[in-house]
Amino acid sequence: MTDDPLKPRKLKPTTPTPEEVEAGVMAQLAREVVETVGADAVIIVWTKQRKRRTEVKSTALGNMLTVHGLMRWVRERIDEIEEPEEEEEDEDESEEDED
Repeated sequence: MTDDPLKPRKLKPTTPTPEEVEAGVMAQLAREVVETVGADAVIIVWTKQRKRRTEVKSTALGNMLTVHGLMRWVRERIDEIEEPEEEEEDEDESEEDED
């Protein structure tokens, strides 16, 4: 055994990837929403186009049961928005049939 004290290893600095930076920013944004407005759950969804391909990314913060409930609620609202368009088309077709 030697009496030499252990020398700390020098770690090479690493540069975060753009994806890591993006994920960190969105996670920080979600934390800010929780702290500022007292939200129980936050879901952030965004799209990004790269090389003529659209990527959909998301981050969520909160109790997973609450996050899933929030996602279900959003899905239902989207379905409600999409349904009236289909009904309008049906009405237009029935008016044409009557003429």
